[in-house]
Amino acid sequence: MKNIVIGTGKRVFDLQLFAGMKNPDLPDTFDIDMMNKIKNALESEDAEVFAKVQVEMAKEIERRILKEASEINTMALGDQQVLAQRGLSILTADEQKYYNEVITTGGFAGAEQLMPPTIFDRVFEDLKANHPLLSEIAFTNTTGVTEWITRENDAEAAWWGKLTDAIQKKLEVAFKKVKTELFKLSAYMPVSKSMLDLGPVWLDKFVREVLGESMAVALELAIVKGTGIDQPIGTTKDLSAPVDPVTGYADKIAVALLDLDPKTLGKEVMAPLTKDGKRAVPKVLIIVNPVDYWEKIFPATTFLSATGTYVHGVLPIPATVIQSVAVDKGTLIAGMGKDYFLGVGSTQKIDFSDHYKFLEDERTYIAKQYANGKPVDNDSFLVFDISDMGEAPIV
Repeated sequence: MKNIVIGTGKRVFDLQLFAGMKNPDLPDTFDIDMMNKIKNALESEDAEVFAKVQVEMAKEIERRILKEASEINTMALGDQQVLAQRGLSILTADEQKYYNEVITTGGFAGAEQLMPPTIFDRVFEDLKANHPLLSEIAFTNTTGVTEWITRENDAEAAWWGKLTDAIQKKLEVAFKKVKTELFKLSAYMPVSKSMLDLGPVWLDKFVREVLGESMAVALELAIVKGTGIDQPIGTTKDLSAPVDPVTGYADKIAVALLDLDPKTLGKEVMAPLTKDGKRAVPKVLIIVNPVDYWEKIFPATTFLSATGTYVHGVLPIPATVIQSVAVDKGTLIAGMGKDYFLGVGSTQKIDFSDHYKFLEDERTYIAKQYANGKPVDNDSFLVFDISDMGEAPIV
């Protein structure tokens, strides 16, 4: 995973998400192509190339929204069902006032009012609904909150005895404050006059989609591979190893997983996650690269039933499998989703930058969010090498 430096010299963690689910509002080819473009831009470590790709994404979203708006009867905008089907929202009074100010001043630069928190709330809920990995982990909206307290280790059992003897047993539970404002994510939004002319409802849809896509882009790679240096700590990182001041946390050593047989999964996955029997593991989250899913996981979890139809997704353990390009090929991550905390907040202010002015007479606006996250502890997630996993289906 790469960091890139944006104009001010501060590091910005801004990465592409693709969790096996596509945004239903965007064409399939757009999602796939944009995913690869942003991934390549990040690997180049060229801030301007990366910013151009983000602007390209925003322009494509704008183009589609302009086309969609032209096809809708304006009389239907009062129909809440039509609004919902098109991803449009009934705006609150504060939201209406905010977007009207943006439109009147010709862009976000002239808007003095802060973005109402309800806009960010809807972006947050859309992220959870549309991206499976974010819906599985402890994904928390921390707008307005600068610190979040998480538990560091397992709680000891309470002690039974006389009330006067209670002091003999302390509940030694360590807590840690996680600062949610530490690491910045940025989304670039070039807003044309045509977009502003559509009015507050459509402008809201544009803002939410750009923010949502840009945030999702960053967050998934943070969850999987974040180094802990100016970004969250990923599930693949070894929290017990020394931290390099430049490269951050080292990767965990992957354990070979050769099959998905009940005995193998019970011994190698489920048993270790109980933390030596200290907790129950009702369900596990499995994250793999899309190529590995189709080449290894899908064949091993699909079989022909007695009725002559194929049944897929069959595992001998209670598990949810998620595809993510953030995971390297040949790697499988397993753990309980609730054991990864990710807090995301917002400044509620959209600033502008003339440094990234890629089109004539158009200002590029920057929306900033802040996030931090980490596994509960080093044993929360297991990393496996599935390079040699067989493809024999379970029967």
